[in-house]
Amino acid sequence: MSATNLKHIKPRQPVNGKGEHRRSSKLPAFALIVACVFCLANSLVAAPSVVETLNRFKPTQADVDYDQPTAQQAAQSQLKSVREANASGWVVTDANDQVQRKFFDTNGDTKVDRWSYFKAGVEVYRDIDSDYDGRADQFRWLGAAGIRWGVDEDADGTIDYWKVISAQEVSQELIAAMQSRDQSRFARLFANEREIQGLGVSPELRQKLSDGRAQAVQAFAVSAAASSLLEQSARWVHFGGTHGVLPSGSDGRTQDLYVYDNVIAVIEHEKTHRQILVGALLRSGNAWRLVQLPPALSVTGTGTSGNQVAQYEGYFFSSPNAAPITPSQGGTAEMSAEIQELLAQLEKIDLQLVSVSSVSAGQSLNKQRTDVLVQLISKSSSAEEKSNWIRQFADTVSAAVQSGAYPQGIAQLQSLDSQVAQAGGGDHAYVQFRLMTARYGDSLRKSPEKFETVQEKWLVDLDAFVKKFPASGDAPEAIFQLAIAEEFAGSYDRAIAYYGEIVSKYPKAPIAPKADGAQRRLNLKDKPLALVSKSLSGEQIDTRQFSGRIVVIHYWASWSDPSTQDMDLLKRLALKYGDKLAVVGVNLDADRNAAMQLVQNSGFSWPHLYSPGGMDSSLANQLGIVSVPMIFLVGADGKVVKTSVHSAELDGLIAEILK
Repeated sequence: MSATNLKHIKPRQPVNGKGEHRRSSKLPAFALIVACVFCLANSLVAAPSVVETLNRFKPTQADVDYDQPTAQQAAQSQLKSVREANASGWVVTDANDQVQRKFFDTNGDTKVDRWSYFKAGVEVYRDIDSDYDGRADQFRWLGAAGIRWGVDEDADGTIDYWKVISAQEVSQELIAAMQSRDQSRFARLFANEREIQGLGVSPELRQKLSDGRAQAVQAFAVSAAASSLLEQSARWVHFGGTHGVLPSGSDGRTQDLYVYDNVIAVIEHEKTHRQILVGALLRSGNAWRLVQLPPALSVTGTGTSGNQVAQYEGYFFSSPNAAPITPSQGGTAEMSAEIQELLAQLEKIDLQLVSVSSVSAGQSLNKQRTDVLVQLISKSSSAEEKSNWIRQFADTVSAAVQSGAYPQGIAQLQSLDSQVAQAGGGDHAYVQFRLMTARYGDSLRKSPEKFETVQEKWLVDLDAFVKKFPASGDAPEAIFQLAIAEEFAGSYDRAIAYYGEIVSKYPKAPIAPKADGAQRRLNLKDKPLALVSKSLSGEQIDTRQFSGRIVVIHYWASWSDPSTQDMDLLKRLALKYGDKLAVVGVNLDADRNAAMQLVQNSGFSWPHLYSPGGMDSSLANQLGIVSVPMIFLVGADGKVVKTSVHSAELDGLIAEILK
């Protein structure tokens, strides 16, 4: 097939009226191109033209913001064959050698199975043919485009379920479903039966979630058939809500349940901003899910007999300040013109901060952002709204100071702290903890050589904060930081006491399960230890199956270089000691695929336990793992010899046991 013949292959077209594309059952056009070029690599057949490639091949999903060069820019682009790791394919670059597209064969069958699209040199979207049948069946948004990962089981171009999606993106998808009145798009925002059964919640809540999903999908269908749910030209702007964790061991839960409640999505329509009441969300694995019909959709007219008035009081957390929603609002709360303008400014600044190119520009934008937040605080119409903006100010400014992007923010945090101190209440403690954290991070960044002095002041500040604000939501975290400091200093009794204080005084705090696990870990010496979990490969592992051998338990994550360095050592020790030693990894990656790729590429063939949640997973909390790598050494009798083993001493300890 020559390049001339390829011009007759037509690109995919939208077919379902939703802006989505469907692939035919035949091999995708670009796969044919690359297969041809691969098979005839030694012939004189010409490669496809750059302009043709850029114009012809588009993302399967419609809502992708990626670079689409003009005809002049396309004429200056280049198409090059490349190899990356075990993949071969084509890369399109612009005149400045910035990547625009990548099309790769990752399994060596001479067919393209990964189509990547870029914006400003960063990959923002990827079509994936995971079963190598020539049709994309997975779609990933990447980089600044978000974390959505959709799966299309029948490869018809329509997403069947979300493998990964953030809470913010759920609110965006809800808005899109309302605009298109797409029942399927709405339904896939809920947990399915398998996910509900795996949440580790009480039978009553499982049934409630199952019923809530069925009722919500039915209500959506009825409402969508009756009328338009949201203007087509409306635009999603902002997301907010109350975030928290419902700990295991309470109300029939066997694992932590991460939730959002009182969620709102801010939309803009014809220069007017409105709040759409989303309600409650929960996390299932790496995906957030709706749990009930959003309150914005529960407000419907009742004909001539009158109108229904709804009030959302919270699903997981009560919301005593929730305002009634009248039918004229359609489930939304309209904002004043001043607030709308300020939100528009905030959105514009946030977009600019994503691509800021210099330190000075970043500092200027952060200054503008804090100025807007100050105005939002002063113009808030209720105490609850004011508190929300105060806390967003404290969170974002403190984070910017700690990263070094806005050291001037300390002065602004101090000013805010003085203001909220006069009013009293929970906002004072909230702001003061973030001011204290900002000062600590700024001092470490500026004077790393004075670590001990900075650390000593930090511990004094933490202790003073707990004494001043014992009822603060940040008090358990402050005590946890004190416990970690004592543990790292070798003062295990004091660390155990601090961890115990969290468990006894703050049992419902998000950090309490990890504190409970840390207590258990520090008391493990000479006690039996058994870890039971699925491995990365899906196999059920019980560390007691290695009875009779010395066992090294290694907590690790792919993003931790010291972790991977330890694994090279463990590989050598496993060869050295043979069947006298068993190695068991415990992976604490949030992204399971990243861990699997590292294990496969590096030959770390021992079993690796895994549970979703990263450093907050059940495996991490079980023994209060606060950092990686962490190594435990267990004797042949199944009892712990030592926790927190340094890799440099591991070989000597094993040799000593085997004497």
